[in-house]
Amino acid sequence: MAHWTITLKREGAAIVVRGEGDDPHAPDRINYEVRGSPGPVYRALLDRVAPGPWSFLLDRMKDERDLYWIADCAYTEALLHPGWSVKTDLSPLSEPEELPEDAVP
Repeated sequence: MAHWTITLKREGAAIVVRGEGDDPHAPDRINYEVRGSPGPVYRALLDRVAPGPWSFLLDRMKDERDLYWIADCAYTEALLHPGWSVKTDLSPLSEPEELPEDAVP
């Protein structure tokens, strides 16, 4: 069974998401730990993850439990909240072999 970690952090605070299973798109277990006082970035991350992947990513990401989706949300929040950074051990997503016909080039 594989283990993956996504960490959104800044000095003195962190949100650590851990997943385990055979597929990071559908992990068997996900849990998270809050360290320090992350303030509004914690609520913003939860609100961003909850709706699940955007429609144009549905062929690559499954739902709000997909670790790649959670990592994408963490990267977005790090951009929106200066001083935050993201570290993950998820392998990069490979490019799809063929883009859907309605994809924007």
